[in-house]
Amino acid sequence: MKWTPNILTGTLIVCGMMIVVVLIDVGLLWRVVSGPANGVTFACGLFVLLSLPTVAWLAYRGYNLTQLRYEFDRNRLVITTGAIKQIVPMSSIERVVDGGEAEARRVRGLTWAGYAIGHGWVKGIGQTLFYATTPLQEQAIVVTPTVAYGITVPDMDSFRESFDRCRQMGPSLRIQQATERAAFVQWPVWKDTYTQGVLLGCIALNALLFALLLFSYPDLPAAIPLHYDMAGQVDRIGPRSELFTLPVIASVTLAMNGVIGMIFYRRERMISYLAWSGAAVVQGLFLLALWNIIR
Repeated sequence: MKWTPNILTGTLIVCGMMIVVVLIDVGLLWRVVSGPANGVTFACGLFVLLSLPTVAWLAYRGYNLTQLRYEFDRNRLVITTGAIKQIVPMSSIERVVDGGEAEARRVRGLTWAGYAIGHGWVKGIGQTLFYATTPLQEQAIVVTPTVAYGITVPDMDSFRESFDRCRQMGPSLRIQQATERAAFVQWPVWKDTYTQGVLLGCIALNALLFALLLFSYPDLPAAIPLHYDMAGQVDRIGPRSELFTLPVIASVTLAMNGVIGMIFYRRERMISYLAWSGAAVVQGLFLLALWNIIR
């Protein structure tokens, strides 16, 4: 038996949330491009930067929802999302509980109408993983000795009849209860705290570079010293707008080193660490140079 729950409501909501965030970002970027360069410009750009993980998270949730499906036969129940596949041997299933008769004590994970993917604790059942598009009261809770699974079924009575029929047939294969994860979920970078720290540090230094310039920009003279000779004398004066060259070059360096690091990460991790650490050093040097110019 195979079926896919109705994902229309959940998909429309997640798409709506993404559209709202993107529209806000477009408006803020317009302010960055067309408005005067000052602290407000930095705040708008920072909000856009911080919103990117939110957009990625919503896209990930939406992808999981669009891939949600179920399948069961005499051997196993398989619950599939974009990132995870739960394989539940039919022999391990103790019972199927109508969600209308259950009470959730805790549910973790952000859910909304049409999206009920998360985990929690159900009274009288225990730890439960939810892969559904309906609230608990409209789910079927598949209970095993270790964990339960909440799923959306087209009709509880017909589901139980099909389930009992498969159970009576008995398994023809030995199946192990398991969780299979998509390759991108198992990337080692998600557990590499050094990499995460270095990259976040690079981004923070780059943001600080823009902040220092933009908050100081309104008070800078139209023409400023841009270079000093060995004797400490000014040998080049230019418009203050040329100072944007520093954070732009630093950003390009960060992007290039970031890509190089990702390319070599799985084959030669030390090259990745050197590339990312070098990007951090560049951000620091440009920050120091800018400070010396505008102080």
